Amino acid sequence: MPIVRKRASAAPALTTDTPANALPMRQQILLVAEDFYVLRGYEGFSFAHIAEAVQTTRANIHHHFGDKLQLMAELIEKFASNAEQRIAHHWTGDSGSFVKRLDAQLDDLRAFYNRFNPTPGARNIWSPLSRLRLDLAVLGPLAGDALHRVDLAYDRCLRTAVTDAIATGELAPLTPIDDVSRMLRVMLLSCAPMTQDSGNFHEIEKLFATMQRLIFAGWGQSRHAASGSGA
Repeated sequence: MPIVRKRASAAPALTTDTPANALPMRQQILLVAEDFYVLRGYEGFSFAHIAEAVQTTRANIHHHFGDKLQLMAELIEKFASNAEQRIAHHWTGDSGSFVKRLDAQLDDLRAFYNRFNPTPGARNIWSPLSRLRLDLAVLGPLAGDALHRVDLAYDRCLRTAVTDAIATGELAPLTPIDDVSRMLRVMLLSCAPMTQDSGNFHEIEKLFATMQRLIFAGWGQSRHAASGSGA
């Protein structure tokens, strides 16, 4: 099965294309807080940092969000709901073949990586979900519940994608849906730390290519048809 990298159809945006300073102040605060949080973690930024970045006062941020935990609650809900939408788009939307869905997911991860690592060799955390895992001890159920929601979304949508691939003849009828979807889910939830080890996105690209080869070598319809013809 050749590995072809194609652009997927448009997914929910990572962020708005409108210049930050043209947005309402509340939205500006959320966008800046998102960047600070992913890059620095909960303890790594304050309302003072946000106020300086958006050129407002700490009192104005308190007016919009109350305290820092209330800001984080809204930010975490944004992370979780956006992730759920993106997962559904890539794995259950009208993206074509299983391979194209895999490509769309890879493109999505690459966009997040490039957003938070604009300089070659940077090792910044780029996944909001990875940052939430690191802050579980501080954020508790706020982070834990969001991570669980995303995990369930991956499980549900990946199972649908594998089932669809069986229905369209890409994968063999006896493909173990639970096993294949679990392998994919574990891979997707483990991508972010790999770039911190290597300092680039290449290992994730190689991992996706390897996973694709393994799935089609084990359960590709053409392979099973060929082996069945010799029985």
